[in-house]
Amino acid sequence: MVYFNYASLGMPDKEAIKQLNDFLITFPREVSESTEDFTMKMVSVVERTRAVIAKAYRVPSKNIAFIANTTEGLGLIANALKNSTVPVKVVVPDIEFISSAFVWKNNSDAICYCQSENGVISPELIHQMMEKNTNILCLSSVQEVSGHRFSFQKLLELREKDPDEYWIVDGIQEAGILWKDIKNDQIDAYIVGGHKWLNSPFGLGFMYISDRLLDRINPSFYGYFNIKEPTSGWMEYLESRNRTLRDLKHLAVKQDASIFESGGMVNVNGAFMLAKSFEAWQSMGLVESFKHISKLQTVFRSNMRNEQFKILGEVNPYTWSSIITLSGKKGIEDEKKLLERMMKAGYRASLRSIEGIGGVRIGFHYSTTFEEVECLVKLINKEQR
Repeated sequence: MVYFNYASLGMPDKEAIKQLNDFLITFPREVSESTEDFTMKMVSVVERTRAVIAKAYRVPSKNIAFIANTTEGLGLIANALKNSTVPVKVVVPDIEFISSAFVWKNNSDAICYCQSENGVISPELIHQMMEKNTNILCLSSVQEVSGHRFSFQKLLELREKDPDEYWIVDGIQEAGILWKDIKNDQIDAYIVGGHKWLNSPFGLGFMYISDRLLDRINPSFYGYFNIKEPTSGWMEYLESRNRTLRDLKHLAVKQDASIFESGGMVNVNGAFMLAKSFEAWQSMGLVESFKHISKLQTVFRSNMRNEQFKILGEVNPYTWSSIITLSGKKGIEDEKKLLERMMKAGYRASLRSIEGIGGVRIGFHYSTTFEEVECLVKLINKEQR
């Protein structure tokens, strides 16, 4: 089986799973025999993962928060904005992943839908929409159906962000293979689940929150890990007979992105595997990964001969992601037949549609080989009649 379905679900690395299994096997002994508090040891695993992610994106660790999945992250930010002093008038592309619109549902009158064309969301149209009394942009950096990759640099050429303007970005369809310069692109929230291209479907993702957004929003509640560690240290504080709930006002709340975490114990197994995913990506090389994907795209596109299908999106390589979506010129039935033929031949992909467009969605990873892509496009070309 050749796997091209990363846009739906990633494929965990076998060696990373083995290492997690070894970690879990020794867990009971570690808990019972460790001379240190094992809870704090697990916290250190989570903090190491936070540092790995921050280093990859060249941002401070204080701007990284852990989330269960992308939808949770989008919801946390949307809820915080709705409860802040920031006016909320949201621009959402009409081909967005459902959560990008649904998290604003309680304030649905504040949503303005931006029209797409052939799966493309243009910076020019976003700019025009944001000139019309809107201030929150909520979109995916890579569209899940068409694979079109949005250029924030082009948007910045068109406009200067207003003080109350915030860009909330779903990065799940690029993180793990295509690097994003979050700070240079002036993204305020970059939200990523781990279960797709990061190959870590273990219930943990992350989000980056800019300082300018952190200054304007607060979480709905705080938990104990949202509090700064007491001067005496957690262990001495927890052992103290003088500790009382009445001293809560003396406990300082953190001033970083982690206040949007639950404040309780984070998913340590997920953190373990998420770190392994980032280590694998960095081992491949963040720039090299991007170059490899671009070459795979070129190989596929230059050899594609089947005129029954068109590729959604633009021909401009700067808008390419790791997704290629083949749309049947005669409709969805041809797409289903192609997908069935691919499945029988041992190729795993998926079919996705929205707003009148769609097709067979094929995803290339940095682990995808040129031979796999060449064999796939030969199979697709055989469909030509």
